[in-house]
Amino acid sequence: MRWARVCREEAHGLRRGARYAVLGDAESDLILLDVNKSNRPVNRSGLVFADEKPTKWSVVRRDPDDHAALRASTANLGPVYGVCPHCRARVALSAGATEAHCPRCKEVSEVDWDNTC
Repeated sequence: MRWARVCREEAHGLRRGARYAVLGDAESDLILLDVNKSNRPVNRSGLVFADEKPTKWSVVRRDPDDHAALRASTANLGPVYGVCPHCRARVALSAGATEAHCPRCKEVSEVDWDNTC
């Protein structure tokens, strides 16, 4: 199974930094993702792919001056936050943290600072 990570807050409206299972990519521009047990076509251009299920926290860097990109759901997270690889919950990250604890699923996982989006 392949996985896709959302790296842009654009047309598809999915959570930036979150990873979703790829269900199909037969068409050149559209990828079919499993989003909360629903099939959702998404433009390929805003995605990054992986062949293995994620095990590390995704790191999202938001421009603090871009108020259009600021959603109510990320308002308290600051310009850098993490997305849990297990349940897609979001938490504020301390600079240089090597691990993060998820308050929702209780898992502790490494933070992937090398591949921010």
